[in-house]
Amino acid sequence: MPTLSRSETQTIEKYWTDYEVYKKQLKYREWELLNPHNEDALNFNAKSSKISNPTHNKAVVLMNDVYYQNLSRIVKTVEDIYKELDNDLKTIVDMRYWDTENNCYEWQHIADELYMSVQRVLRKRNALIDMTAKRIGWMM
Repeated sequence: MPTLSRSETQTIEKYWTDYEVYKKQLKYREWELLNPHNEDALNFNAKSSKISNPTHNKAVVLMNDVYYQNLSRIVKTVEDIYKELDNDLKTIVDMRYWDTENNCYEWQHIADELYMSVQRVLRKRNALIDMTAKRIGWMM
């Protein structure tokens, strides 16, 4: 089974750390695509022999944008995995990646909070990273 490189692991950790940023970028990108500065970009009001279907046109614009799809996949993966996590992994995510008070918990602090060894916490973190990589499509 192939393992992730150090840079890939750091990238996936960044997905967890910057989850809120990715959500904002996704919303902004959606707004940017559906409200273009250039009115001809979407051709919603263009005269044509085709039947106009603005909902379909918007869906096509969103589905064809690679950046939007990538952001959407990252946000959905993080949300779905977080819902499935056990309490220990949720604590790890909350303390290490989603701490809003910028306490920047080290692995030892997290291990003490969960009453387990640092190695066990890191194994759980590695399982989380692998699960995320599989859902994103980086691993089989």
